[in-house]
Amino acid sequence: MKLEQSAAHRTEVGPVQTIAVGPVETIVLSAILGGGPVGVELGQLYARLGIQVALIQSADRLVDREEPGLSSRILDALRDDRIDVRVGSAVERVHGDRHGPILNIADGAQITAERIIVATGRTPRVHDLGLETLGIEPGPRGITVDERCRAGDRVWAIGDATGVMPFTHVGMYQARIAAADITGQDARADYTAIPRVVFSDPEIAAVGLTSTQAAEHGIDLASAEIELPEAIARPWTYEREPRGTLGLLADRGRDVLVGAWAIAPMAGEWIHYAALAIKAQIPISVLTDTVAQFPTYTEGYLKGLDQLDLN
Repeated sequence: MKLEQSAAHRTEVGPVQTIAVGPVETIVLSAILGGGPVGVELGQLYARLGIQVALIQSADRLVDREEPGLSSRILDALRDDRIDVRVGSAVERVHGDRHGPILNIADGAQITAERIIVATGRTPRVHDLGLETLGIEPGPRGITVDERCRAGDRVWAIGDATGVMPFTHVGMYQARIAAADITGQDARADYTAIPRVVFSDPEIAAVGLTSTQAAEHGIDLASAEIELPEAIARPWTYEREPRGTLGLLADRGRDVLVGAWAIAPMAGEWIHYAALAIKAQIPISVLTDTVAQFPTYTEGYLKGLDQLDLN
């Protein structure tokens, strides 16, 4: 996109290079609406390809369904990539001029972009398929299924269409459940310990309950949070600039983990240690008696478990 600069001057506003045509205007190549997993992943990808990016999130923090600690840390990472991140910013109007689409933000700011990417969520397209002929009435979030993935008499539904969790690995899991049920096996879906991963850099990974959800369930919660470079050796052997944080949530009454989160390299790989512990309700006393290979990120769990106040 060629920009006219005859009456403009270049200046630095925040983390990105802008053209100031007025006190509140920013010009970028890509404006991304939505600061959830897709918005974060695409924003960082485009920024590292050399594209000027503005990421606009109407909620007051990024990845707002996860722990606040994750939100603040990924915000820092995106700004390190020179992304113009705006949280708590609602887009009131989109129009255009010769430079491209213009977004009017509620706080009075304007962003002109060559392209707008809408990453504000997904809704299953399950209406107008004739499902009513099978006695199935889709809801606003998709096709309702039971624990066997049955949507009706001799009808099964899997994946995003069910609205359970829009993850590929959930669709694959539901496919196994449905196939087992169709062939007469006793299989029932359990979504207690489904990993949630944002493939950013560093990766975000979480499983189980958040602290807010645990409080809603009336759980007597114990929590611990450790900075991995201060607790284990692996960040120093893996990266030139060691980083990473691990958070653990435990039920004092039952002596088990109920949630875990991490923002660190390859967190999507080693979050499965917590996923198995939550799924199988392994006692914390067993987890602390388990030996982790040195040096690995998994060793961080032992350090975090030691910091849990379970009394």
